[in-house]
Amino acid sequence: MPTLVTIEVFTNPVEAHLAKGRLEAEGIPAWIAHEHHIWANWSLSQALGGVRVQVQAEQEVQGRTILQQHLAGEYEASLQQEFPDTEPEGCPHCGAKAIQHSIPPAMLLLLILTLGVVGVIFPVRKARHRCHGCGHRWNL
Repeated sequence: MPTLVTIEVFTNPVEAHLAKGRLEAEGIPAWIAHEHHIWANWSLSQALGGVRVQVQAEQEVQGRTILQQHLAGEYEASLQQEFPDTEPEGCPHCGAKAIQHSIPPAMLLLLILTLGVVGVIFPVRKARHRCHGCGHRWNL
C-alpha cells in the first residue's frame, strides 16, 4: 500500500472531489479521506479536520503545484483562452470575478434551529451572490 500524504483540506466534499478530478486529469492518482463522515454529519467537518485530498508521497510536490494552480484559477483562464465565447461568472455591476455565494442569514438561522435539533446540518446553496469588489448583491 502506498504512503499517502494530505496535500489539501476542504470543508465541502464536493470541492474535494473537484480537486481530486483535477489531479487525476493531470495523471496523479488521488484519494479522499473523511468524506463519508462529513456527508453523514456536516457539522463534524471542522472537528475532523475537513475532507482531505491525498496523493502518494512521491507525487506530493507535483500534486500541491497542480492544486495551487487549480485554486488560483489558472485552469479557468486556459479554458477562457480555448473557448473565448463563454463568459465566466462575475459581478454584473463591476465585472469583478471575486464573488461570494451566500445563504441569507434568515435562512441560515431557520436551518440551524429546525434541522440542528434533530442533528441534520448540511450546506445549502442558494443563488444569492455578493461581489467582494463593489459590494453589489444579486440573485440568479
